[in-house]
Amino acid sequence: MTEAVTFWLDNKISSGVKVAEIGQQLLVSYRDRFYVVEGGAARMKGSRPLHYSKSSLPTVWKKAMRGIQPPTPALPPEEDACLPRTTVTRRERTHMEKPATIQATQPETAPAEAQARQTLATQPAAAKKTRPRSAIPKSAAKPDAQSMVVAACPYCNHKNQLPLEKGKNGKPFFTACTRCERDFAVRFVAVTAYQAQVAAFT
Repeated sequence: MTEAVTFWLDNKISSGVKVAEIGQQLLVSYRDRFYVVEGGAARMKGSRPLHYSKSSLPTVWKKAMRGIQPPTPALPPEEDACLPRTTVTRRERTHMEKPATIQATQPETAPAEAQARQTLATQPAAAKKTRPRSAIPKSAAKPDAQSMVVAACPYCNHKNQLPLEKGKNGKPFFTACTRCERDFAVRFVAVTAYQAQVAAFT
């Protein structure tokens, strides 16, 4: 005589036929599929209920359908994998020992060696060999001063050389091209070297 089993499946209560039983687990047939039910709910595989067809049914359940029960203490490892198991894997954090505790556990080194280390650590930083500032050449510290700035004429594209003092303050000024003699506006802009921005008049 078949026994009806009600269990939770796909967010609803379903009713199937009990086919086999191993311990607290039931093998239930529902809509031509087999589900392993424990605690009133179908076993899940990820987010979907785990189901088997007649051909893909694990060996342990095929034997249980014929009335052969597995040994009571535990199932064989390959068959035990078919049944649900709730295990939690916890990783333990390994703590590194502090160097001070390691030194405390090691045998003491020679007192002279420890004293030499301590004197090296307490020596002032001024004892380090440094190059005096006066030895650095001044030419390496500052680039050569720029005296002339090139300004291209917006009309004839002729490169005019203008003295830096004329527009060093950053304000625009007017100048005439040495080739076409037309007036244009110039403003010096400090980049890595001074460059000239020009504007034409119509």
